[in-house]
Amino acid sequence: MVIALIHWKIKPDMVREFLEYWRTKAVVQDRSGLIGEFLSEPCDISEYQWITWYLAPIGENVYTSFINVGIWDNAEGFHDQIGKYFKEGAKRLDFEHCPRTRTILRPDSWRVGHSSLPLHDSRGTL
Repeated sequence: MVIALIHWKIKPDMVREFLEYWRTKAVVQDRSGLIGEFLSEPCDISEYQWITWYLAPIGENVYTSFINVGIWDNAEGFHDQIGKYFKEGAKRLDFEHCPRTRTILRPDSWRVGHSSLPLHDSRGTL
């Protein structure tokens, strides 16, 4: 199992375009190796004052961060399905403030709770 972590830095006035792209164009065609994928926007420090990971310069509205977390059976399955979007030197998409960054995390240890992953895609996501 691996966790794919992608940090998207989106122009604040183009968030709607980015979300439409992620939900309808950046589609995982073969989900056989996908355990779950979650696109999330970080909560504001005013909501949770114990937050210590700031994803945009404090006090500046330079970009809106989105974190994509994908849990996959293995890194090869992730690359087989998502690698087509990796284009070295490619022009960033119109809604990107700067190029996205990504890494693969290999869990060393884990805990499993009593709750489970959602059973269905979120509304509007292909």
